[in-house]
Amino acid sequence: LILFQKGQTSTPPPFEIFFCFGEEWPDQKPKEKKLITVQVVPVAARLLLEMFSGELSWSADSIPLQISHPDLKDKMVEQFKELHQLWQNQQRLPPAQPQPV
Repeated sequence: LILFQKGQTSTPPPFEIFFCFGEEWPDQKPKEKKLITVQVVPVAARLLLEMFSGELSWSADSIPLQISHPDLKDKMVEQFKELHQLWQNQQRLPPAQPQPV
């Protein structure tokens, strides 16, 4: 990426990662003919490449994000955030004054 950014190579580096499950790979068959293949595109790598090539437009619509379905860990993180916020709010309150009996 640095060589591409400096103009020392004309082709951008590949940043896609391919996984093949259940079969030998690489072999004579192209990846399109495999039973199960997964393509992973690291968003940070794509953004850096677009930034260096001048293709990046910094609008929210230009970055397609896919959010996975929340699972138990995500819900726990949200609950911990809420608890932390409640604790911070409680720390800011003045100490309670004793009520006369």
